[in-house]
Amino acid sequence: MRQRLQIYRLTPRWRAAASWWRAAGALGACLFASVAGAGETAKPRGMWFWSKPASPDGAVNIVGRPEREDEALATFQRWHIRRLYGSYATLPVEAPERFAAWQRRLHAAGIRSFALFAGTSAVTPGGRADFLREVEERVLRFNASRTAADERFDGIALDLEPHIRPDWKTGTAATRRALLDELLATFVALRAHLDANGGRSLVVTAALPTWFDKVGPEARIGWADAADRDAWFARVAAAVSSISLMAYETDRPASIASACAWEREHFKGTVVTALRARLGAEWKTLADLTRVLPEIEAPLALGIDLENYELLRLAERAAAK
Repeated sequence: MRQRLQIYRLTPRWRAAASWWRAAGALGACLFASVAGAGETAKPRGMWFWSKPASPDGAVNIVGRPEREDEALATFQRWHIRRLYGSYATLPVEAPERFAAWQRRLHAAGIRSFALFAGTSAVTPGGRADFLREVEERVLRFNASRTAADERFDGIALDLEPHIRPDWKTGTAATRRALLDELLATFVALRAHLDANGGRSLVVTAALPTWFDKVGPEARIGWADAADRDAWFARVAAAVSSISLMAYETDRPASIASACAWEREHFKGTVVTALRARLGAEWKTLADLTRVLPEIEAPLALGIDLENYELLRLAERAAAK
């Protein structure tokens, strides 16, 4: 490698090419930074960072690879990410030193690190027990093994989504109402397990659809009435300090704000608007997404949550072309 670099330095054509790429890279970063609103005035945002072993942008293919970590951290900086919801599979168990180094880099960049857990099995009694075992192994034991605070997780992020289960889709409104009680039971069990096992300081956040609050004949959930719905959300707030409302499938700021309005008024915790960075669904181009961010974030204390790192990098590369 040293010899190859020396040849490039001695060749005018390669020196010119290198200068062009440096300039293009700097220009691209500036353009993305300005479009993303990542300056000092931007509000702190969150992002899902899935393990995705089949993708070069998956967390398990980035952590421990310095150049890929640099790329990810630069992306987080452009988009003012200050909350990272990371799905790391067994990395904290099988490669604790490598993972601790990643945690240090996140915290040095001003980013809070959340362990992300997903999957619909956690909303059943048997699946709930397996989920708590994973939390114990991957979060609590890892945190307990680290002497430095900047190597530990700051919280846990949940994306359990009972509404994608087959029994939700084929069941009655009463079936769906019962599944929401199972979801609540998982939230409560997690909070109790953390509090009893050295995780009292860990923050818990959960992703929810915007339409769980709907009551009436047209609703998908068999709430007995508005009071039944209100009581469920109150019990969620006792176990989960923050919710990310997945305001997908629309590109209009007014519709996004309307979809999140009930929770913002009634939920006794933090409410974050979550947007998806998938081109061809809500947004035709990356510019379409970034254009609405100031309007959406202006009245909010926190910036949005973005779903997800892989989709965002795909959108950035498409924009760069």
